[in-house]
Amino acid sequence: QTTFALLPKNKSKNRFKNILPYDHTRVVLSDDGDGNDYINACYIDCHSVPRKYIATQGPLAKTEGDFWRMMWETESSIIVMLTNLFENGKKKCQKYWPDFGAQRDFKQINVACTQEEVIGCFVKRTFTIKLSEGAYDVTQFHYTTWPDHNIPITTTGLHRLKQAVMEQHKKSGESKPIVVHCSAGAGRTGTFIAFDSLSMQMNDKPSINVFDTVVNLRMQRMDMVQTQNQYMFLHKLVAEVYMLGQTDIPMMSLESKTKELESARPGKKSGFATELEKLDSLHFNERSHKYATENNDKDAIISFDHSRLTPGINSESSYYNASFIEGYGQRGRVLIAAKGPTSNTTENFWYAVIANQVHTIVSLRSIDEEPEEHCFPTMDQPWGTHDLTVNLLNEKDIGNNIIKRSLLISQAQNADNLVCTFHQNFEIGFYQLTSWMADTVPNNANDVLELIKKAQESQNQHKGRILVYCNDGAGRTGAFLCILNLVERAKLEGRVDVLRVVKDMRDMRVGMLQSELLYRFVYYCMAEFVSTFDVYANFN
Repeated sequence: QTTFALLPKNKSKNRFKNILPYDHTRVVLSDDGDGNDYINACYIDCHSVPRKYIATQGPLAKTEGDFWRMMWETESSIIVMLTNLFENGKKKCQKYWPDFGAQRDFKQINVACTQEEVIGCFVKRTFTIKLSEGAYDVTQFHYTTWPDHNIPITTTGLHRLKQAVMEQHKKSGESKPIVVHCSAGAGRTGTFIAFDSLSMQMNDKPSINVFDTVVNLRMQRMDMVQTQNQYMFLHKLVAEVYMLGQTDIPMMSLESKTKELESARPGKKSGFATELEKLDSLHFNERSHKYATENNDKDAIISFDHSRLTPGINSESSYYNASFIEGYGQRGRVLIAAKGPTSNTTENFWYAVIANQVHTIVSLRSIDEEPEEHCFPTMDQPWGTHDLTVNLLNEKDIGNNIIKRSLLISQAQNADNLVCTFHQNFEIGFYQLTSWMADTVPNNANDVLELIKKAQESQNQHKGRILVYCNDGAGRTGAFLCILNLVERAKLEGRVDVLRVVKDMRDMRVGMLQSELLYRFVYYCMAEFVSTFDVYANFN
């Protein structure tokens, strides 16, 4: 029954007419003096822990005061927010907190935001809430990359979010409920709570039951886990926990971890090979590559539909074999993994560069591997079509086996088939590592680390996206992008998780980083980075 939710005085406090709290699980607030004790929120049992969670809707403008009253009265000190304020042009949640360094009053409750930091794909905020009788701190974990009625493309961010929430819950004594909300407080909220419940089951039982878990949640709040995608996603999350285990380590433990992976008894596989086998055992068929198939791409490594590039501006040269790759801490899609251009695909390559605002290109093909055909401009000869010209402005060896080129792309203004508005002229930073041959690794890891630094400097200067290519856009390209993301996280968090970064890249593009040789090199490259990183200056 939803008697209280349907009372005339409470109807306007519900964000959606079809997601209402049950009478037997609703959170009952103290009477505010006007007979108001209602909020669209439910207590949720999680596995063996009664009322571990409160599942609620994203606050409305008229209910944000009720939200903070609920926080105070239930003594909850953790908020998990799984929605953005606006999604697809629609308002999904009221901004119920003050900006960092500011404070707001919600009737008798004062809320001040005292801390805010971005940690990968979530934002961690600390609020101090005060009432006349006292004050305490609340931590909000705001996950920013979960689409409404859908699922995140990669999973590691959600695993890390859950880990951070559970660590904070343990610090707070685990006696008060964790408040979770998305927009409706059902789909994404239910999926997060179900994931925790299933994780607890894995620790206590020899088997788990996803169906019964979701049914049990739906007996406590309407429509928990709303879509088929979310239900399938739960299976994927728990399979990853079971198959991959805990692989996240402090940066300063990397050397001992690498030595452990290297040690293999005679006749036995190395730890590197074992980790790759774990990754290979995860097979989920939820990813489509219909677009590549329709464009007659016969390559073994092609792009998924969900990560394919924006089509090129020329309808006859619109398709290119490349994929967006999620970058650590990047809100937008900044990184692209691409197959290197050939004589047959050069035109498509340059149109894809323009259509996707690529302003930095990294080539991991050696000089000998680049096509003999005219794919790039020289100082004497530009590359071009009827409406597109690429000029080489300058070229120099900058050390570490890296050649730096500056390119100028000019797009004709009167192109008849132009479907987007692009810059007429823009400059591209082009970097080529000449020492990384196919089926090998560089002799010096510092060459790769320096190339990453130069690519990021170029991206900061030119803005736009970074496109990285090798022969297939998966082997050397996968290793390079893996190291780039690992370095960015290590600098901010002081932690490293090679296995999960590779897994996430495989969720974005088929066949990323398959060989043990490249996988080992990623570890060695990160060990080199750690040896030169001033840990004490950054983390003490």
